[in-house]
Amino acid sequence: MAQLTNGDGMRIDVHAHAFTPEFTRVLKKSVSRPLAIRSIWEWDENRFLGEMDRWGVTLQLLSLPQMYEYFDWGDRNPAVEMSKIANDEYAEICAKQPQRFRMFASIPMMDADQACKELERARNCPGFVGITLCTHIRERALDEPEFAAFFDYANASGGLAMFLHPLERPLPKEWEVYRLDHLIGLPVDTTFALSRLALGGFFDKYPNLKIIAAHVGGAIPFLARRIERAFREGKSQHKPSHYFGQLFYDTAGPTDEAIIACVARMFGTEQIVFGTDYPFGLGQEGKQYVEHAVGVVEESGLSATELAKIYSGNVRRLLHIE
Repeated sequence: MAQLTNGDGMRIDVHAHAFTPEFTRVLKKSVSRPLAIRSIWEWDENRFLGEMDRWGVTLQLLSLPQMYEYFDWGDRNPAVEMSKIANDEYAEICAKQPQRFRMFASIPMMDADQACKELERARNCPGFVGITLCTHIRERALDEPEFAAFFDYANASGGLAMFLHPLERPLPKEWEVYRLDHLIGLPVDTTFALSRLALGGFFDKYPNLKIIAAHVGGAIPFLARRIERAFREGKSQHKPSHYFGQLFYDTAGPTDEAIIACVARMFGTEQIVFGTDYPFGLGQEGKQYVEHAVGVVEESGLSATELAKIYSGNVRRLLHIE
Protein backbone atom coordinates (compact mmCIF):
# COMPACT_ATOMS: atom_id res chain seq x y z
CA MET A 1 0.00 0.00 0.00
CA ALA A 2 1.35 3.45 -0.93
CA GLN A 3 2.61 5.53 1.97
CA LEU A 4 0.13 8.15 3.16
CA THR A 5 1.36 11.60 4.10
CA ASN A 6 -1.89 13.38 4.97
CA GLY A 7 -2.85 13.73 8.59
CA ASP A 8 -6.13 11.80 8.62
CA GLY A 9 -4.71 8.95 6.53
CA MET A 10 -7.30 9.29 3.76
CA ARG A 11 -7.10 9.77 0.03
CA ILE A 12 -10.48 10.47 -1.55
CA ASP A 13 -10.50 10.18 -5.34
CA VAL A 14 -13.19 12.46 -6.81
CA HIS A 15 -12.49 11.44 -10.42
CA ALA A 16 -13.01 7.73 -11.10
CA HIS A 17 -15.09 6.02 -13.78
CA ALA A 18 -16.60 2.58 -14.35
CA PHE A 19 -18.74 1.04 -17.06
CA THR A 20 -21.13 -1.11 -15.04
CA PRO A 21 -22.45 -4.45 -16.43
CA GLU A 22 -26.10 -3.68 -17.21
CA PHE A 23 -25.34 -0.17 -18.41
CA THR A 24 -22.65 -1.51 -20.76
CA ARG A 25 -24.92 -4.29 -22.04
CA VAL A 26 -27.83 -1.94 -22.81
CA LEU A 27 -25.47 0.66 -24.22
CA LYS A 28 -23.91 -1.72 -26.72
CA LYS A 29 -27.39 -2.86 -27.77
CA SER A 30 -28.72 0.69 -28.13
CA VAL A 31 -26.11 2.38 -30.33
CA SER A 32 -25.53 1.80 -34.01
CA ARG A 33 -21.75 2.31 -34.00
CA PRO A 34 -19.01 0.16 -32.46
CA LEU A 35 -17.97 1.23 -28.96
CA ALA A 36 -14.32 1.07 -27.99
CA ILE A 37 -14.92 0.15 -24.35
CA ARG A 38 -11.87 -1.64 -23.01
CA SER A 39 -12.37 -4.47 -20.58
CA ILE A 40 -10.23 -2.68 -18.00
CA TRP A 41 -12.77 0.18 -17.97
CA GLU A 42 -15.58 -2.19 -16.98
CA TRP A 43 -16.55 -2.63 -13.36
CA ASP A 44 -14.60 -5.28 -11.46
CA GLU A 45 -14.78 -4.82 -7.70
CA ASN A 46 -11.62 -6.78 -6.92
CA ARG A 47 -9.55 -4.93 -9.51
CA PHE A 48 -10.81 -1.51 -8.42
CA LEU A 49 -10.20 -2.23 -4.74
CA GLY A 50 -6.79 -3.69 -5.53
CA GLU A 51 -5.66 -0.57 -7.36
CA MET A 52 -7.10 1.66 -4.65
CA ASP A 53 -5.18 -0.23 -1.97
CA ARG A 54 -2.02 -0.17 -4.05
CA TRP A 55 -2.04 3.64 -4.18
CA GLY A 56 -3.55 4.33 -0.79
CA VAL A 57 -6.95 5.50 -2.07
CA THR A 58 -9.47 5.17 0.74
CA LEU A 59 -12.61 6.21 -1.11
CA GLN A 60 -13.54 6.60 -4.79
CA LEU A 61 -16.36 8.80 -6.08
CA LEU A 62 -17.60 7.03 -9.20
CA SER A 63 -19.09 8.79 -12.20
CA LEU A 64 -20.09 7.71 -15.67
CA PRO A 65 -17.61 8.99 -18.28
CA GLN A 66 -18.82 11.15 -21.16
CA MET A 67 -22.38 9.87 -21.06
CA TYR A 68 -23.83 12.33 -23.55
CA GLU A 69 -21.80 11.15 -26.52
CA TYR A 70 -23.54 7.79 -26.63
CA PHE A 71 -27.13 8.62 -27.51
CA ASP A 72 -29.29 10.14 -30.20
CA TRP A 73 -31.03 12.76 -28.07
CA GLY A 74 -33.83 13.02 -30.61
CA ASP A 75 -35.33 10.11 -28.69
CA ARG A 76 -35.26 11.05 -25.00
CA ASN A 77 -36.42 7.75 -23.55
CA PRO A 78 -33.10 5.87 -23.85
CA ALA A 79 -31.27 8.67 -22.05
CA VAL A 80 -33.69 8.59 -19.13
CA GLU A 81 -33.49 4.79 -18.97
CA MET A 82 -29.70 4.75 -19.15
CA SER A 83 -29.35 7.35 -16.40
CA LYS A 84 -31.49 5.23 -14.10
CA ILE A 85 -29.59 2.05 -14.93
CA ALA A 86 -26.22 3.66 -14.26
CA ASN A 87 -27.37 5.30 -11.04
CA ASP A 88 -28.92 2.09 -9.74
CA GLU A 89 -25.78 0.08 -10.46
CA TYR A 90 -23.54 2.67 -8.81
CA ALA A 91 -25.91 2.70 -5.83
CA GLU A 92 -25.54 -1.09 -5.51
CA ILE A 93 -21.76 -0.72 -5.48
CA CYS A 94 -21.94 1.97 -2.79
CA ALA A 95 -24.39 0.00 -0.67
CA LYS A 96 -22.12 -3.05 -0.76
CA GLN A 97 -18.92 -1.10 0.00
CA PRO A 98 -20.03 2.15 1.71
CA GLN A 99 -16.56 2.83 3.12
CA ARG A 100 -14.90 2.59 -0.30
CA PHE A 101 -17.29 4.05 -2.90
CA ARG A 102 -19.66 6.97 -3.39
CA MET A 103 -21.33 8.19 -6.59
CA PHE A 104 -22.00 11.23 -8.74
CA ALA A 105 -25.37 10.50 -10.36
CA SER A 106 -26.02 10.85 -14.10
CA ILE A 107 -28.87 13.17 -15.09
CA PRO A 108 -30.87 13.16 -18.40
CA MET A 109 -30.41 16.87 -19.03
CA MET A 110 -32.22 17.04 -22.35
CA ASP A 111 -35.58 16.91 -20.52
CA ALA A 112 -35.81 19.32 -17.59
CA ASP A 113 -38.75 17.55 -15.97
CA GLN A 114 -37.10 14.13 -16.18
CA ALA A 115 -33.80 15.62 -15.01
CA CYS A 116 -35.44 17.00 -11.86
CA LYS A 117 -37.19 13.70 -11.20
CA GLU A 118 -34.00 11.69 -11.58
CA LEU A 119 -32.12 14.08 -9.31
CA GLU A 120 -34.67 13.58 -6.55
CA ARG A 121 -34.66 9.82 -7.06
CA ALA A 122 -30.87 9.70 -7.04
CA ARG A 123 -30.61 11.78 -3.85
CA ASN A 124 -32.09 8.79 -2.03
CA CYS A 125 -29.66 6.30 -3.53
CA PRO A 126 -26.89 4.88 -1.33
CA GLY A 127 -23.63 6.78 -1.82
CA PHE A 128 -25.08 9.85 -3.56
CA VAL A 129 -22.84 12.92 -3.17
CA GLY A 130 -23.82 14.98 -6.23
CA ILE A 131 -24.18 14.73 -9.99
CA THR A 132 -21.87 14.51 -12.96
CA LEU A 133 -22.32 16.83 -15.92
CA CYS A 134 -20.48 17.23 -19.18
CA THR A 135 -19.17 20.56 -20.41
CA HIS A 136 -21.89 20.63 -23.07
CA ILE A 137 -25.05 18.68 -23.81
CA ARG A 138 -24.80 17.61 -27.44
CA GLU A 139 -23.02 20.89 -28.27
CA ARG A 140 -25.55 22.96 -26.30
CA ALA A 141 -23.99 25.14 -23.60
CA LEU A 142 -25.07 24.53 -20.01
CA ASP A 143 -26.41 28.08 -19.63
CA GLU A 144 -28.84 27.72 -22.55
CA PRO A 145 -32.46 28.48 -21.54
CA GLU A 146 -33.56 24.88 -22.09
CA PHE A 147 -31.53 23.77 -19.05
CA ALA A 148 -32.51 26.63 -16.74
CA ALA A 149 -35.46 24.84 -15.14
CA PHE A 150 -33.19 22.07 -13.88
CA PHE A 151 -30.59 24.43 -12.44
CA ASP A 152 -33.35 26.56 -10.87
CA TYR A 153 -34.65 23.45 -9.16
CA ALA A 154 -31.24 22.18 -8.07
CA ASN A 155 -30.21 25.57 -6.68
CA ALA A 156 -33.48 26.06 -4.80
CA SER A 157 -33.49 22.57 -3.32
CA GLY A 158 -30.51 23.14 -1.05
CA GLY A 159 -27.72 23.25 -3.57
CA LEU A 160 -25.78 20.56 -5.34
CA ALA A 161 -22.21 19.47 -6.02
CA MET A 162 -21.56 18.97 -9.72
CA PHE A 163 -18.55 17.14 -11.13
CA LEU A 164 -17.92 18.80 -14.50
CA HIS A 165 -16.22 16.52 -17.01
CA PRO A 166 -15.27 17.48 -20.58
CA LEU A 167 -16.99 15.96 -23.57
CA GLU A 168 -15.57 15.73 -27.08
CA ARG A 169 -17.18 17.88 -29.75
CA PRO A 170 -16.59 18.20 -33.51
CA LEU A 171 -13.32 20.00 -34.23
CA PRO A 172 -11.48 20.77 -37.48
CA LYS A 173 -10.03 17.65 -39.07
CA GLU A 174 -6.51 18.95 -38.49
CA TRP A 175 -7.05 18.48 -34.75
CA GLU A 176 -7.36 14.72 -35.14
CA VAL A 177 -3.64 14.21 -35.81
CA TYR A 178 -1.83 12.59 -32.87
CA ARG A 179 -5.15 12.48 -30.95
CA LEU A 180 -4.86 16.21 -30.23
CA ASP A 181 -8.64 16.53 -30.55
CA HIS A 182 -8.79 14.45 -27.38
CA LEU A 183 -5.64 15.47 -25.53
CA ILE A 184 -6.04 19.21 -26.12
CA GLY A 185 -9.69 19.45 -27.15
CA LEU A 186 -11.11 18.13 -23.87
CA PRO A 187 -9.38 20.59 -21.51
CA VAL A 188 -10.11 23.38 -23.98
CA ASP A 189 -13.81 22.52 -23.76
CA THR A 190 -13.65 22.67 -19.96
CA THR A 191 -11.98 26.07 -20.17
CA PHE A 192 -14.64 27.38 -22.55
CA ALA A 193 -17.55 26.02 -20.52
CA LEU A 194 -16.36 27.48 -17.21
CA SER A 195 -15.48 30.82 -18.79
CA ARG A 196 -18.90 31.10 -20.38
CA LEU A 197 -20.65 30.25 -17.11
CA ALA A 198 -18.55 32.80 -15.21
CA LEU A 199 -19.09 35.62 -17.71
CA GLY A 200 -22.75 34.85 -18.31
CA GLY A 201 -23.84 35.24 -14.69
CA PHE A 202 -24.51 31.52 -14.09
CA PHE A 203 -22.77 31.56 -10.72
CA ASP A 204 -24.61 34.72 -9.66
CA LYS A 205 -27.92 33.09 -10.47
CA TYR A 206 -27.06 29.73 -8.86
CA PRO A 207 -24.89 30.44 -5.80
CA ASN A 208 -25.78 27.12 -4.14
CA LEU A 209 -24.26 25.02 -6.92
CA LYS A 210 -20.67 23.91 -6.34
CA ILE A 211 -18.54 22.74 -9.26
CA ILE A 212 -15.60 20.34 -9.25
CA ALA A 213 -13.69 21.00 -12.49
CA ALA A 214 -11.98 17.95 -13.96
CA HIS A 215 -8.35 17.95 -15.07
CA VAL A 216 -7.33 21.00 -12.99
CA GLY A 217 -9.97 23.08 -14.75
CA GLY A 218 -8.46 22.69 -18.20
CA ALA A 219 -6.50 25.88 -18.96
CA ILE A 220 -8.32 28.10 -16.47
CA PRO A 221 -5.26 28.65 -14.23
CA PHE A 222 -3.21 29.79 -17.23
CA LEU A 223 -5.81 31.90 -19.03
CA ALA A 224 -7.69 33.44 -16.11
CA ARG A 225 -6.13 36.88 -16.53
CA ARG A 226 -6.70 36.81 -20.28
CA ILE A 227 -10.34 35.79 -19.81
CA GLU A 228 -10.75 38.82 -17.51
CA ARG A 229 -10.64 41.01 -20.61
CA ALA A 230 -14.12 39.76 -21.57
CA PHE A 231 -15.68 41.11 -18.36
CA ARG A 232 -17.05 44.28 -20.02
CA GLU A 233 -18.88 42.20 -22.59
CA GLY A 234 -20.18 39.76 -19.98
CA LYS A 235 -23.23 39.73 -17.74
CA SER A 236 -21.69 38.71 -14.41
CA GLN A 237 -21.52 40.79 -11.24
CA HIS A 238 -17.84 40.05 -10.74
CA LYS A 239 -14.79 39.38 -12.86
CA PRO A 240 -14.26 35.75 -13.91
CA SER A 241 -11.44 35.16 -11.41
CA HIS A 242 -13.91 35.77 -8.58
CA TYR A 243 -15.83 32.69 -9.69
CA PHE A 244 -12.75 30.70 -10.69
CA GLY A 245 -11.61 31.08 -7.10
CA GLN A 246 -14.77 29.33 -5.91
CA LEU A 247 -14.36 26.28 -8.15
CA PHE A 248 -12.75 23.05 -6.99
CA TYR A 249 -9.95 21.70 -9.19
CA ASP A 250 -9.10 18.01 -9.31
CA THR A 251 -5.55 16.73 -9.75
CA ALA A 252 -6.27 14.32 -12.63
CA GLY A 253 -4.73 15.09 -15.97
CA PRO A 254 -2.14 13.87 -16.21
CA THR A 255 -0.80 17.20 -15.03
CA ASP A 256 2.39 18.54 -13.41
CA GLU A 257 3.39 19.28 -9.83
CA ALA A 258 4.09 22.89 -10.78
CA ILE A 259 0.49 23.27 -11.94
CA ILE A 260 -0.80 22.03 -8.58
CA ALA A 261 1.41 24.60 -6.88
CA CYS A 262 0.17 27.24 -9.33
CA VAL A 263 -3.49 26.55 -8.54
CA ALA A 264 -2.70 26.58 -4.83
CA ARG A 265 -1.09 30.00 -5.16
CA MET A 266 -3.82 31.45 -7.40
CA PHE A 267 -6.94 30.08 -5.74
CA GLY A 268 -5.79 28.47 -2.48
CA THR A 269 -5.17 24.87 -1.48
CA GLU A 270 -8.75 24.82 -0.15
CA GLN A 271 -9.93 24.65 -3.77
CA ILE A 272 -7.92 21.59 -4.84
CA VAL A 273 -9.25 18.03 -4.56
CA PHE A 274 -7.55 14.74 -5.33
CA GLY A 275 -8.58 13.01 -8.56
CA THR A 276 -6.99 10.28 -10.68
CA ASP A 277 -9.17 9.55 -13.76
CA TYR A 278 -8.95 5.83 -12.91
CA PRO A 279 -9.15 3.43 -14.77
CA PHE A 280 -8.04 5.45 -17.80
CA GLY A 281 -4.36 5.66 -18.54
CA LEU A 282 -3.57 2.07 -17.54
CA GLY A 283 -1.19 0.26 -19.83
CA GLN A 284 0.08 3.40 -21.55
CA GLU A 285 3.75 4.31 -21.66
CA GLY A 286 5.01 5.92 -18.47
CA LYS A 287 3.16 6.24 -15.20
CA GLN A 288 -0.40 5.13 -14.66
CA TYR A 289 -2.83 7.98 -14.09
CA VAL A 290 -3.27 7.05 -10.42
CA GLU A 291 0.48 6.95 -9.85
CA HIS A 292 0.85 10.25 -11.67
CA ALA A 293 -1.90 11.94 -9.64
CA VAL A 294 -0.28 10.85 -6.37
CA GLY A 295 3.13 11.95 -7.62
CA VAL A 296 2.15 15.47 -8.63
CA VAL A 297 0.52 16.10 -5.26
CA GLU A 298 3.46 14.66 -3.31
CA GLU A 299 6.00 16.62 -5.37
CA SER A 300 4.11 19.93 -5.45
CA GLY A 301 6.17 21.41 -2.64
CA LEU A 302 3.12 22.03 -0.47
CA SER A 303 3.12 21.40 3.26
CA ALA A 304 1.77 18.29 4.97
CA THR A 305 -1.21 20.32 6.19
CA GLU A 306 -1.95 21.47 2.65
CA LEU A 307 -1.60 17.92 1.29
CA ALA A 308 -4.12 16.72 3.88
CA LYS A 309 -6.61 19.28 2.56
CA ILE A 310 -6.06 18.16 -1.02
CA TYR A 311 -6.20 14.44 -0.34
CA SER A 312 -9.38 14.49 1.74
CA GLY A 313 -10.13 17.55 3.85
CA ASN A 314 -11.48 19.78 1.10
CA VAL A 315 -13.79 17.21 -0.47
CA ARG A 316 -15.02 16.00 2.91
CA ARG A 317 -16.03 19.57 3.70
CA LEU A 318 -17.60 20.11 0.28
CA LEU A 319 -19.56 16.85 0.12
CA HIS A 320 -20.14 16.35 3.87
CA ILE A 321 -18.31 13.01 3.89
CA GLU A 322 -17.71 11.63 7.37
